[in-house]
Order: sequence, then C-alpha cells, then structure tokens
Amino acid sequence: MNTPPVDSGREALLRALQDGGVTYVLIGGAALETHRQPHRTDDVDIAPAVDPLNLEHLADVLNALDCRLVTDVDDESSWVALPNGYFTAATLRRADVWNLHTRHGALDVTFKPSGFPRGYEDLQRNAEPLQIAGTRIVVPVASLHDVEHSKRTADRPKDRDYLSRVGRLRPSNLDFEPEP
Repeated sequence: MNTPPVDSGREALLRALQDGGVTYVLIGGAALETHRQPHRTDDVDIAPAVDPLNLEHLADVLNALDCRLVTDVDDESSWVALPNGYFTAATLRRADVWNLHTRHGALDVTFKPSGFPRGYEDLQRNAEPLQIAGTRIVVPVASLHDVEHSKRTADRPKDRDYLSRVGRLRPSNLDFEPEP
C-alpha cells in the first residue's frame, strides 16, 4: 500500500498551531481533501475559537511564523510584511478574515466563515478529529456537509465549480441553519 507523500509546509503549519495550543476547526479546501473529495488546495483555512486565551495562543503562533498579509493572491509583490509582535488578541478581532502567507505557506484565519456567523462555535458541533490530507497531524475538521454549505453560501466561482463537479450545487433540505 502506497502512503501519500507528506506536504511538509502544511504539516509544519498545522504542527505550529498544535504546538502553540490553538483551538480551531479546519475548514475550506484542506478539509475537502481530508474528506477525500476531488479538490486541490495549497492553503490552510481555519476557524479558531474566539476566547481570549485562544486568541493569545493564535497571536503568539502567528507572530512566530513571519506572516505577510496577502492583499492580492496573484501579486506576491503586494503582500505586506507585518512587524514583529504585530498580532495580539485584540488585533486579530479587528477583521473577520486574515489572509496570510507564513514561512510554511498560506493560512487563512476566518472568524465568520460563509454560512456560519458564529464560526468555531457553529462548526465544532459537527467537526471530528481526522488526519489531515498530506500530513500526519490529527485536528478537528469541519464536516463535509458544513464545508459544502459554506462553499454554497460563499457562492464564489471556484466554489460553484467544485459543487458542480461533485453534483451538489443545490442545497439539500438538511443544510445547516445557524441559530439567531
């Protein structure tokens, strides 16, 4: 039996989050890959818990990863280098989404993923610990249903393309409805 190769960047990024004590749910393309769906992504998307201690842990990890703010994914020259110690719990809460490039690759931190206004709180209910595609790391991964609901809600061309390819472009009557 062939073991798939380890993605050293993804593994190092997830290991940094794990070693830093960050609580989150993996979402997005890496979650789809982990659920063995026909999708390929180079980034890692997470929905972190928003309690103050977790945000401090996340800030510490991000500060250690030499983050650059991605302003245009197609123009690396536009990415903004962030100063040492830039991230704090308060800084992180100034945006709902942080598109970052770390020394280990792309990381998107999302507090309110499409379709899940309470982010981690909504997603962790159906998440399960799984070994992440391309790694030896086990973390909570959003359910396939929740990831696809988020993609359907975001309704970006790349999301419609994926949902069309897997035959789930239309929502099921079981789609998640967040509580008010």
